[in-house]
Amino acid sequence: MLAKERGKPIKIDQLEALLRGLNKNHSKIPLIEPDLKKRKAGYNGEKAVDYQLSFLKDKKYMVFNDLKLPLAPDYFQIDSLLFTPYYTLILEIKNILGTLTIDSDFNQLIRSYNGIESGFQDPVMQVKRLKLLLQQFFLDHKLTIPPIEYLVVISNPGTILRMSNGQDKKPPYDKIIHSQNLLSEVSKLNSIYKEEKVSKNEMRKIKRVLLNKHSNIFKSILTNYKISEDEILKGIYCEICAGKMERVFGSWYCNYCKFYSKTAHEQKIEDYFLLIKPFITNKELRGFLDIYSRKTAEKILASLNLKTTGSTKGTIYHKEFH
Repeated sequence: MLAKERGKPIKIDQLEALLRGLNKNHSKIPLIEPDLKKRKAGYNGEKAVDYQLSFLKDKKYMVFNDLKLPLAPDYFQIDSLLFTPYYTLILEIKNILGTLTIDSDFNQLIRSYNGIESGFQDPVMQVKRLKLLLQQFFLDHKLTIPPIEYLVVISNPGTILRMSNGQDKKPPYDKIIHSQNLLSEVSKLNSIYKEEKVSKNEMRKIKRVLLNKHSNIFKSILTNYKISEDEILKGIYCEICAGKMERVFGSWYCNYCKFYSKTAHEQKIEDYFLLIKPFITNKELRGFLDIYSRKTAEKILASLNLKTTGSTKGTIYHKEFH
């Protein structure tokens, strides 16, 4: 049973918004574009694993995708969590192309691709840490802790896995598998864990707590690249010729190519919420869209059906991320 679906990661939306919001010659674009490519590859890899998990039809399975759970002083994230009355399984999903060599002496993953070697953090150490964090989360919320297993799932079937220096694939590195082997690993766990550790009532409670505590906390992406808000372009730009548009009789008009749009502001405002902060005032909207009329800004904001707090000139319009 799918208890929590996987949505498109907000980081992808933020990176796409950042590319739209910067001058095309901005010095940070060569850094942003490959980061966006990696994020999209990771998301595609996670969806490939979701496909494998979709075959687990039995009601004893609860699948939680992309969980972000609080644990002071911060949050921790689990790509996928498979919960059963007998055990729970943490999945750390990796979509990495090339040949992956596992160096157990240095706890490192080395990727060789197109003749270039690069190092990654040991994914087994990552997922073992997630196990400890999940155990602590269960303790903090007074939840029954079933046996917790973990796997590192390589989502790309063309990725080659090797151990360094002819080492055997011994524990814990036998926990690294390809996604096509996931169901057989689940079957092995089913044969090992046959005693019910969590009652149906407790299962319902765990589901409720996990979903209620999951959070999509907004974090500005600008600080990651040391970009200031002032570097984000203000105003509406034509989707046809990239010329700056003017507000004319309730529409946006491009003097360069004569293109009209009634909705060109919608993506721009969405980008504000993704890049700057998840709330906005009338004054801030006017500055971001580069318009002067308070009434025009009021009409635009009212059309978006956003949650509001405050009143009159102190009204704040809020965007909710899920």
